[in-house]
Amino acid sequence: MAFLLNGKRTLITGATAGIGLAVAKRFVAQGAEVVICGRRAEGHAIGEAIGAHFVQTDLTEAEAIKQLFLDARQHLGGLDVVINNAGLAIAGKPIAEQSVEQLDQLFDLNIRAAYQVMQQAAQCLGSGGVIINTASIAAAHGAAGGSAYYASKAALVSLTKTAALELAEQNIRVNAVSPGLIESEIWGGQTPDNLAEKIVPMKRVGSADEAAAVYQFLASDDASYITGANYLVDGGYSAGPVKGNGL
Repeated sequence: MAFLLNGKRTLITGATAGIGLAVAKRFVAQGAEVVICGRRAEGHAIGEAIGAHFVQTDLTEAEAIKQLFLDARQHLGGLDVVINNAGLAIAGKPIAEQSVEQLDQLFDLNIRAAYQVMQQAAQCLGSGGVIINTASIAAAHGAAGGSAYYASKAALVSLTKTAALELAEQNIRVNAVSPGLIESEIWGGQTPDNLAEKIVPMKRVGSADEAAAVYQFLASDDASYITGANYLVDGGYSAGPVKGNGL
């Protein structure tokens, strides 16, 4: 059997649950050597269970990000792929009521930390390296009460495009994946099936592994001519309103 990611030395942030964990499992299964990180100490057991090395870290600390890359490179002997997946999604408020504290909390992880992870990746990856950012379908439109989160993900898509332009000379590819309604712990253990039936053309919630398959493709040599792209994994939601649910 040919492994699509054989020997790819990969760092995945925010990989102890949800899409990040699904990506880690799929990469290990496809022959990649994987380091995962997260804030929770139970990540050590998770890493051991899936065959990945875990580093406990807080990505809102600049020095912690530098140390993460140092640890990952020492463990793997270098890096080929960086999955910039860690992020925060919290209920927002109308713009007039949005607190600066919550705004800072969202941007600290979704943009500031993501930006610094990309900076480290740009310095550590060699020719043929890959960066994949986890954005969101929220980047493509607005929603009342979601200004802070939506803006943070839109900024990440913009950053992806700029980084792709800048790093092309180093033969480093940079792409984003924008998931829609995907099974995740953010739903509190409840998949939003009723919501999916109303707004998703495919009438269902996507699995984390379905999203992980897109990361696998973008990290593989099959995607060698793709950079600066944003892949939507949303069951057709971004294509427009479901019949009977809009103009």
